[in-house]
Amino acid sequence: MEALQAARAEYRGWGREGTGYRNNVMIMWGGIVGKSRALGDLENLIRDAGSRKLLSEEIQLSEYSLKLLEKRFKSLPDRFESTNVNENYKFIEGEKCLFEEDTTHEFKEVKGNNPTKSIQNVVDEYIIAFLNSSGGSIFWGICDDTTVKSISLCAAQKDEIRKAINSKLRTLEPQIDPTQIGVIFHNVASCDNGYVVEVTVPKSNSDGLFFNSSGNTWVRLNGCKQKLHGLALQDYIIKRVRNGN
Repeated sequence: MEALQAARAEYRGWGREGTGYRNNVMIMWGGIVGKSRALGDLENLIRDAGSRKLLSEEIQLSEYSLKLLEKRFKSLPDRFESTNVNENYKFIEGEKCLFEEDTTHEFKEVKGNNPTKSIQNVVDEYIIAFLNSSGGSIFWGICDDTTVKSISLCAAQKDEIRKAINSKLRTLEPQIDPTQIGVIFHNVASCDNGYVVEVTVPKSNSDGLFFNSSGNTWVRLNGCKQKLHGLALQDYIIKRVRNGN
């Protein structure tokens, strides 16, 4: 409703410079918030008004235009699209893994004696970068040269890592359902209690970007995480909206 009121305040009257522009604003809003949110908010408005006809009268939009808007929202892709097609990885301590870093795979070596802190310090940046791009997975316990260097973890430490990641997810803007992010502990052969920790991130099909609590955002470019700000951020958003991701 706030988006509708803002569109009405900006584009008054009827015709192309009124109703047409307001409809375009609502269509763009739907692309930003995603299919589920757009349809959910529209259904709530209809329910609160009592019927589609009453809502049309209330918001000064024809029933025909309202149906077209609903149809457009239904045609939007689901907000998130899983990109993880293979969870049956085989890792052997000290040997090269069978795939390399690319646009959907990131390797991180864990240094020091506190794996939870190492993951927590940067996991939100990588999750945001993948959400803003094509989705993918971050693997902690693999060096840049693809050599497996596992993390030794007990059950309590694995639980700590899950909690740390969920804590970071709550700081994302806009917020996402934490079940969309997977945390998988892959056993590593030739190493007792050794694991590669995989964090799986879906692709977001909305036009909007994700940010951390400080207003920073990242994307994946040429297989690397890159922070966006200033004109680079503006240009990326414009390109994203024009190209439909």
